[in-house]
Amino acid sequence: MVVAAVNDNWYNVVLLLHLLSVIIGTGAAFLAPVLLSLEQKQSKSASSPISSLLGTVMSPALLLGGVFGGALVGMSDDVYDFGQTWLAIGGGLWLLAVGSAALAFPPSFITLPDLTGKRALLYGTLHISLAVMLILMVWKPGY
Repeated sequence: MVVAAVNDNWYNVVLLLHLLSVIIGTGAAFLAPVLLSLEQKQSKSASSPISSLLGTVMSPALLLGGVFGGALVGMSDDVYDFGQTWLAIGGGLWLLAVGSAALAFPPSFITLPDLTGKRALLYGTLHISLAVMLILMVWKPGY
């Protein structure tokens, strides 16, 4: 039973949620290095409220972006299929982005290894995977 089809109202609601969560997660990812650099210049305290805020927002938003994107594929009435190249590669990059974001800025509600010393590598992985996903979503190779 198909709940919604492409451009149906429910499909568009999920598309809106997908885009909103991706914008929030990606915006936080690209602003994170700048915000942390400014914070380090202004404050020498050990605790970082900005890092904590980024951890609470970034990973969950990117996770939800992928969940809503997967829901769009399921709701598309076979217009989109996970076997399409752009979705298969995008799914792998999404997992990489969510993992990198969670390790760079661990959300306060889960315990992850402390890899703050590897933030530069995680930033690069996160930013490149987000940029390549954007290219995949625009040009859709293999569609």
